[in-house]
Amino acid sequence: MSGLVLLVDDDDANLVVCEAALDEIDCVTACDARSALEILRAREVAVLLTDQRMPGMTGVELCEAASRESPETIRILITAYSDLKAAIDAINLGQVRRYLRKPWEPEEIYAEVRDALDVYNLTARLREAEQRLRRTEQIYTMGVAAAELAHEVNNPLTLIVNNHDFIKSALREVRSLLESDNADLLKLRTLLAQVDEAMPDMDDGYKRIMEVVQAVRMPVMISANDQEVDLGEVVRLSLRLINTHLQSRASLVVNANGGPFVRGSNTKLGQVMINLLRNAIQAFGDRPRHLNTVYVEVCIEDDMACVRVGDNGPGLDEHVSARIFEPFFSTKGETGTGLGLAICRTLVEEHNGTLSAGARPGGGALFTLRLPRWAPD
Repeated sequence: MSGLVLLVDDDDANLVVCEAALDEIDCVTACDARSALEILRAREVAVLLTDQRMPGMTGVELCEAASRESPETIRILITAYSDLKAAIDAINLGQVRRYLRKPWEPEEIYAEVRDALDVYNLTARLREAEQRLRRTEQIYTMGVAAAELAHEVNNPLTLIVNNHDFIKSALREVRSLLESDNADLLKLRTLLAQVDEAMPDMDDGYKRIMEVVQAVRMPVMISANDQEVDLGEVVRLSLRLINTHLQSRASLVVNANGGPFVRGSNTKLGQVMINLLRNAIQAFGDRPRHLNTVYVEVCIEDDMACVRVGDNGPGLDEHVSARIFEPFFSTKGETGTGLGLAICRTLVEEHNGTLSAGARPGGGALFTLRLPRWAPD
């Protein structure tokens, strides 16, 4: 049990008695609300224990001000019976967690403060866990993006490297022929023709890499959380980024014409789309490519922007559907982290949307993303 307790009372004798009752607990005192607020601004206070009747500012008013200065601080009010209504109002308004009636017993105040410290420390641990989950989310999504980038860049880069090596070798041979006394003109023409044929392949590889880079840069360049986002464009960029991986494993059926527009972050919605597409691909396991199809649809439904990502894989049973968005739940054994879909749902909820999983008509799994449509002020 740790944390600082701030005791506030205009009666010095009450402060002495209260400090004695809270023996072994780290306490600091203030004789009025103004001094208490200065302490709250300067130090991390776990629990505020204040008397109601004080000159200048009442305990309820102090708690209300403290809720703005230090929202995490647990607030407890000490009040006489005549001020009971004020204490009840304070609780109803969310200003205080508990109130104690005078006269109080040392055991009572010790138990209440100890309980408040436990709540404060538990809340702090939960905040730390949430921050760790956020960091895990960032690392995970960076890993997903890096993996897809490697997939997409590898093939065109290999094409460029192979043709580059061939062109270097061919040009060395051309130079050698030109330096000889009896140059074989037919061989020279053949080598130069082969070099000419290799150049378009290198150009194609270069253009493909630039497309992938652009697909990565565009959502990053517009990464704020409160932008007008073309959901259809997010889907198209995500498909472009994952194209090589997808085309090697399945056929693709897309219905994603322009729009609709939503409010949010291109980057975060792109992360959701890439995760959903990867899950669809992974659902096929080792099945041959010609048996597999991924379905993507962007539409407006019930005045909501909607994206559906489906597959014709084995589908989800009721047990898996019920737990699919739980953190660390995975159907992929040791190869899965169980974080991807949990993070997706968190990102979607940040956009005031929903992400659900179910069966696709005709067989397979279907994930449905629904977001409020953009409504400019």
